[in-house]
Amino acid sequence: MLYIVENTDQLGNDFLADALPRLSLQRLRQLDERKAFIDKINGAVCYLMLQYALRTEYNLTEPVTFTYGQHGKPSLAQHPDIYFNFSHCRNAAACIVSNQPNSVDIADLRHVSMRTARFFCSDAEYTAVQQLDDPCDELVRLWSQKECYAKLSGDGLFVHFRSVLPNDHPEIHTLKGKRYYCSYYSPDELSPVILDPAEL
Repeated sequence: MLYIVENTDQLGNDFLADALPRLSLQRLRQLDERKAFIDKINGAVCYLMLQYALRTEYNLTEPVTFTYGQHGKPSLAQHPDIYFNFSHCRNAAACIVSNQPNSVDIADLRHVSMRTARFFCSDAEYTAVQQLDDPCDELVRLWSQKECYAKLSGDGLFVHFRSVLPNDHPEIHTLKGKRYYCSYYSPDELSPVILDPAEL
């Protein structure tokens, strides 16, 4: 299942104060290393979404502890048969949980320069977006899809993004929110569960 919390940039100290006691010591240490307040908020939201998903789908209530792959992809230490991934941007967070490998990326709708596009677009993609009056929407969508693919393998930024062609991967699905694109890897198209932070 795919879970999304929107408008995380509107959460504040009250949310964080309520969330912190419910995080594992491992997660608290990770959040302590984050300098930006919004990263602390989103890090807490992602963890609580994962806990919500595990309670709802697997009836698991124990604290979540992560182990990490070679390039930092997390997995559940106690339940390696349950796959998950999460992502956040400035104004939203997403979490996917299933019984098979998965990944998710969520990206803000924002300005993307054509210079930056050269870093991750194939030649054909770059040529196509140059023809658009406002290429930013398409560039954010492409970036979200490519990042989703890179996170699936756990290779992240070690993937050569220009060679990742989303059209070659029908398991990558993309949806557009009010202020973001969210791409996820799943054999099936999922209807996201939009959660209110109070539900976490």
